[in-house]
Amino acid sequence: MKKLILTTLIALISLTSFASEEVTQIIVLKDKREMQLWKGKELFKTYSVKLSLSYNNPVFRPGPKRREGDMQTPVGYYKISKKRQNTNYPKSLLISYPNWKDRHNAKVLGIPEDEIGGMILIHGNPFRPSPAVRAFAAKLGISEETIDQWARDYFYPFFDWTNGCIAVSDAEMDEIFELIAKDTPINIYP
Repeated sequence: MKKLILTTLIALISLTSFASEEVTQIIVLKDKREMQLWKGKELFKTYSVKLSLSYNNPVFRPGPKRREGDMQTPVGYYKISKKRQNTNYPKSLLISYPNWKDRHNAKVLGIPEDEIGGMILIHGNPFRPSPAVRAFAAKLGISEETIDQWARDYFYPFFDWTNGCIAVSDAEMDEIFELIAKDTPINIYP
């Protein structure tokens, strides 16, 4: 009986310490290029992030995502709807965009629901650079054979480069992937 009580007590202590280690919220501050992981009311970790390739254009005006292809990162309250592995990225977290408010705003603006877009992720570097990044590298005279390495060494770390997603380094994504559970709330601010 003593052994059962001791085992139960150890299990409860382990569960309590695990629960206190859980990230309870993600906050993204687009203007600061910052992602924060919160555990309850305590800031746990902060990451620098990269956003849309369009931010590199001085005439681009950031705003909320309205439709597919607008190169904007959503603004609003979402959840992590799925943890994904080995898609276009080694690891990624799918954000529940569009939410009810995005659908409502699209309806008010006359944007058909099938043009709102989706597949907004938190991710690391892709297995292969996007066509937009490849075209940019070609304009700089980077040879086709070296574009992948050039992007990893000189582009991803220093420039915004996504199509509206939130990007971190591969090492950071490995860490974040282990810390975040499905349904974790994510608040994205302008």
